[in-house]
Amino acid sequence: MLPEILAKCTEMPVRAIGEETRAEPNHVYVEPRGHSVSIRAGRLSLESVASRGLSHLPIDRFFRALARDQGSHAAGIVLSGTGADGTLGLAAIRAASGLSLVQDPATAEFEGMPVSAIQARAADFVLSPTEMSARLLIRGKGLASPLREDAAPEVPYNEIQSILAIMRQRGGHDFSEYKHGTLSRRIARRMLLHGIDGPLEYVRYLEQNDTEIDALWHDWLIGVSSFFRDPEAFQALESALPDLLAGREDGSPLRIWVPGCATGEEAYSLLIILIETLGRLKKQLEIQMFATDLNPAAIRIARAGRYPEGIAADVSDSRLTRFFTREGDSFRARKSLRDLVVFAVQDALHDPPFTRVDLVSCRNLLIYLQPSAQRRLLRSFHYSLNPRGLLLLGSSENATGSEDFFSPLDGHFRIYRRNDSTAPQPSFRWSAVHGEYRSAMGGHPVAATTDLASPLRRALAEHFGPPAVLVDERGQIQQIHGQVGAYLELPAGRVNVNVVDMARHGLRTPIASALREAMDADDRVAERSVRGEGDRPALRLKVSRLTAPQLAARLFLVSFEPAERSPRRRARRGEPVAAARRVRAGAHLEQELLDTRSDLQGSIDELQAANEELAAANEEAQSANEELQSTNEELQTAKEETQSLNEELHTVNAELTQKVASLEQATDDLLNLMNNLEVATIFLDGQLRVKRFTPQARRVARLIDSDVGRPLADLATLLDYPNLLSDAGCVIETLHASETEAAAPDGSWYLVRIRPYRTARNTVEGVVVTFFDITDARHRERLQAARLLAESIVDAVSDPFLVLDGELRVVRANRAYYQSFQAEPEQTDGRLIGDLGADPWSIPMLRERLEKTLKEGTGFDDFEVEIELPQVGRRRLLLNAHPLASKPGSIAELVLLGIHEIRGPQAEAAGSEVM
Repeated sequence: MLPEILAKCTEMPVRAIGEETRAEPNHVYVEPRGHSVSIRAGRLSLESVASRGLSHLPIDRFFRALARDQGSHAAGIVLSGTGADGTLGLAAIRAASGLSLVQDPATAEFEGMPVSAIQARAADFVLSPTEMSARLLIRGKGLASPLREDAAPEVPYNEIQSILAIMRQRGGHDFSEYKHGTLSRRIARRMLLHGIDGPLEYVRYLEQNDTEIDALWHDWLIGVSSFFRDPEAFQALESALPDLLAGREDGSPLRIWVPGCATGEEAYSLLIILIETLGRLKKQLEIQMFATDLNPAAIRIARAGRYPEGIAADVSDSRLTRFFTREGDSFRARKSLRDLVVFAVQDALHDPPFTRVDLVSCRNLLIYLQPSAQRRLLRSFHYSLNPRGLLLLGSSENATGSEDFFSPLDGHFRIYRRNDSTAPQPSFRWSAVHGEYRSAMGGHPVAATTDLASPLRRALAEHFGPPAVLVDERGQIQQIHGQVGAYLELPAGRVNVNVVDMARHGLRTPIASALREAMDADDRVAERSVRGEGDRPALRLKVSRLTAPQLAARLFLVSFEPAERSPRRRARRGEPVAAARRVRAGAHLEQELLDTRSDLQGSIDELQAANEELAAANEEAQSANEELQSTNEELQTAKEETQSLNEELHTVNAELTQKVASLEQATDDLLNLMNNLEVATIFLDGQLRVKRFTPQARRVARLIDSDVGRPLADLATLLDYPNLLSDAGCVIETLHASETEAAAPDGSWYLVRIRPYRTARNTVEGVVVTFFDITDARHRERLQAARLLAESIVDAVSDPFLVLDGELRVVRANRAYYQSFQAEPEQTDGRLIGDLGADPWSIPMLRERLEKTLKEGTGFDDFEVEIELPQVGRRRLLLNAHPLASKPGSIAELVLLGIHEIRGPQAEAAGSEVM
């Protein structure tokens, strides 16, 4: 009947879904009972729901199908409702770039479904129902515009760079290594959500709204996951695990790393597979899993381990029972499963990786990265894995370009094994926070974007353009000018561009000492004279510091200038040639001695500098050691405090457990007391809403279990008590109890007692309404009143009579009887009629007639007897007997025997008929 009922609320046609119903605009479709609805190519189709003992989740099922079928054109709305149905489906729509709206819980009658979707971050907007139509119109306008996400060109490169800069500046995260197509699609989606037509307008909107920066950041992270995504891949992993676990001794660690774990479903799925595999192999290994993600909100959800009941569609019943516990409308990972994994916030691209890992599962990250970032991340995985460790990638990912590091174990399901080759580690690392490259060994940043050519040309012009190199303060060559092959050469082994290491023989010491002198004295130029050697002429080595405002680090210019030749002194006439040669040789030796002294002084200076650096390093090491010791002491103190706190928590937990047990016992006692008293009772809160009721209360009001929380005014009672609601309100206001008798349609009567509900703190928080069945009491009162009335009437009757019971004993005799027959009550009451002292009372015919009156309920009239009484003489009597019953139509219980004395002529006329 639902289509007919809904048709009264809307002008749109309302139809029940049949097989292959095409979805049309401005129509309402109703799901038949026992089926779930799916959609394919715009056609609604029905699927039979197989009973699994779990809640039917039609919203999740349909939303997931809608996301697959419609993509960015899908829109899902979750309104007021209980449970968590719709949460996972709404997340699927959002991941497909569709629109997801959730009702503001403050406007919802039942907030369960909206709150579940909001906590799972599955909502694009949280709005009241009246605000949703405007958002839908904005979305429809965007889909009809040229900027449709599935048809428009990518957002221009310059705008993407501007948005990346805003994200780095405001959020401290760098997405420059993500694929620009992915970023562009997500930016276009946000533009559609807000109805923004141009990228430049969106950049300005982003600069003015920090909340949009957060929303875009979460969209870029694309943290959508599910349990056992691609089940075939997990089956293939199960087949590969025995080889990985072969030869492992019991108790040895098994380490797993899951980068990009999102909300934790992937990590828990892997744990379940590992536990089941270890159980089949009968191995007991110590599982250590590290699951990381860049999103702190997703990590918080993963740490809680609580997921909507919709995961029942992906997790089998046996696994749900073994690894999860049901908590209302959700499932929570058991503590034994949760304790095996450590969730942490980590940037897998830039932060140090985990090491000595046996399995890396990265199935939600590589597909969004540029090829260079993919290769770097794969090298990081190679570094992390143990020999023959396994790497599991997503179905759309591969290890292309890293064949030297990984070999495919199952190419179809992307399972790879680590090779024994060594992956080179990068020398520099991009810091997203500082926006600069930093050396892996520390030190000052290298200005990657600074134009070094301009200051180099200016310095060379000042020094007449000799061959020169530009180096930083560590001697690393940044730029070369001219032909320096006669002075520098590449050393053997690993590539090294340090100017000291590249210097040819005889130049290493002068260059090192000149660099040291130039660094120590910034306002002077260090020079060295170097004698010629072989084909190399003598030269003058000059090291000077470059100064320019755009330089972020200290740079030095090392130039090689040929030495000026002094004219050869000729021997004077008459001076011996040998003496002249000795003078030249002495001058040469003196020059060599000066050079040697200079080299030695340079070596001494370098040694002293090295000693000073070692001393400084030693002091830093000592300082670091002291800090580590201090930190260790603080950690030890924190450990002791934690242990103390843990003990206190254990004590509090024990007390709480005892209190819970006492509370359960008190609750059981209260329930048994209420049930055994068999008194209809209804407990109402301060707003006169039903808090609790006893089973007997169903006799006086139409109550069912779901009525708890409903107002008393909405309930129909079976008693004739129209002032029940007002009397209950009056009791709350005055705190005076109220008692009223009320009748029920079946003729029963109840005493309705209303008393204040007082708590242990003596506060009034409602009323207690009890209904006592007083039907029997009222019946007894009426009988007592009737009996008193009857006795008054009996004593007022002038003719004597007797009331006999079923054994013909005297139950009651009236005053006339005692007077007429000169009898006393103690001689009459309780005696058989035949023992009253007169022969006529014992005649058989009279007894037969009385017994017949009791059995058949028919009396007799004018039965004449004659008796002789000692005190009064002979009497003639007419006896009339009538049966008495407590209820109409029932068997007679008493006999009323009336006695009329015949006197005068009447006695004579009746004399011949006396028996």
